Amino acid sequence: MKNDNIIKRIFKSFYTMKFGIILLIVIALASLIGTVIPQGNDPTFYRQGYSPLMAEIILAFNFDNLFFSKWYITLTGLLLVNLFFCSINRARPIIRASFKDPDISKIIKNLDKFIDIKSGSSDEKLFKDLGFGSFKEEEIDGKKIRYKFSNKIGHLGSWLTHLSIIIIILAFGCGRYLGFDEYVYGVPGETLKLENSDYQIKIDNYNVLFREDFTVEQYITEMTILDKDGKSVKEGTSMVNHPLRFDKFSVYQNSTGWAVDALLFKDNKSYKEKILYNSEVFVEDDKKIALQLVDFYPDFDSDNPTKPKTKSPFLKHPVALYALFYDGERVDMGLNHVGDPIEWEEYTFLLENPRMFTLLQVADDPGTFFALVGGAILLVGLFLAFYMNPKEMIVIEENDRKRLYVNQAKNDKIFERKIEKILEEMELR
Repeated sequence: MKNDNIIKRIFKSFYTMKFGIILLIVIALASLIGTVIPQGNDPTFYRQGYSPLMAEIILAFNFDNLFFSKWYITLTGLLLVNLFFCSINRARPIIRASFKDPDISKIIKNLDKFIDIKSGSSDEKLFKDLGFGSFKEEEIDGKKIRYKFSNKIGHLGSWLTHLSIIIIILAFGCGRYLGFDEYVYGVPGETLKLENSDYQIKIDNYNVLFREDFTVEQYITEMTILDKDGKSVKEGTSMVNHPLRFDKFSVYQNSTGWAVDALLFKDNKSYKEKILYNSEVFVEDDKKIALQLVDFYPDFDSDNPTKPKTKSPFLKHPVALYALFYDGERVDMGLNHVGDPIEWEEYTFLLENPRMFTLLQVADDPGTFFALVGGAILLVGLFLAFYMNPKEMIVIEENDRKRLYVNQAKNDKIFERKIEKILEEMELR
């Protein structure tokens, strides 16, 4: 029997708001840890960047991959269970209260806060002036009862909000664990392979629109989606806030940067060439020589070369900041006017044809539709909770005595002052 009681108590704890609040606080604190500690790095990163004790704590509790850790998923699951049981437990009485008038005979037995008003008053005008409009009328134990329950649907507000949170969390989990995000980048003419599918993206054209103050107004990538055999599946454009959609995927315009054609010569003979993107390293000849494109300035400000910056985003005076490595050691770093040779020993690099590249985010999120549904339910719930304030009005007439009861779920003091003012204006007190 004792074991049964313990099990019942544990089970009932899933219904309580207190348990849900505790879970929310724990999850919020855990999420804060995941925000502060860089995620998804190699264990060496944490052992080098933190004290030995802190590094071991991070790795032992999966703080390095917190949002995918078993304990974080378990906490989220418990929160969902709590919200689900709370919603189920409250569903029937809330739905009943939202769409059906309560039993007026039971209501009046439990009321004690009545206001005595003049018996000769017009109930039609009173209900109208107090914002209730029409009313229902019954006779109970020789008493005339006139009443109205308004904005009952407001009771649904908090319940729908809880329901929407469940749907949004499930949609987020569905997208996080069943979907994927992949980032690819390239310049016009390149075909980019997607690791998570058989599709490829061929970049046909790329353009960046700037405002007068040189801030970016829009990124525009024109592309062709190819299947595994290289056949065109779809052509379209991806812009910020206007992704290209195909099959179950969405291609979002994410960002941009600069790329150059890097040509490597060895002993004055052409050796290798590749497209070198901002921050990338061009490593060749069995890792003996390497060149990194550290940064790029399309319109280099020559007036202050010690603090490199660009005067505009347009190709007027292109200069690259590079780092040169030889036998694993950095041997040179400096500014290179595009087209000028970068030489070391038997090697020569040339940087040519600077242009902007596009950074695309390819996503498959099976939870998107459910997230939109959850968001819509959340908006409806918030609207009902804040703007549909349930209120009730009852007038009891017995012999020569008339009593008034008015109540509102929220802003009760403000509502009471409003009622007093209206009654004084109608001279009913």
